[in-house]
Amino acid sequence: MSQPAKERQPEDRRLFRSIWRLLARRVREQPYPMLSLAMTAGYVAGGGLFSSFTRLLARASFGALLVPGFRERLRRIAGELREDVGVTSAA
Repeated sequence: MSQPAKERQPEDRRLFRSIWRLLARRVREQPYPMLSLAMTAGYVAGGGLFSSFTRLLARASFGALLVPGFRERLRRIAGELREDVGVTSAA
């Protein structure tokens, strides 16, 4: 069963603040990758997700995932993000 919303508020605020601090730190440390992430979010929010250009980008991205060095770097970055936020993996 889930907790009532009132009981979860402090927990949710702590999580939000930790994510906010993490993003602020990442922007200071690595502004260009974070800028590209923001541009991607804006592109998707603006309705560009289901376009022919997106299909082309998806093919290129999946092709890049076949390159072992690129794939390992993505895994490392994802692991660092999980550690920074304090999220544990279910697997």
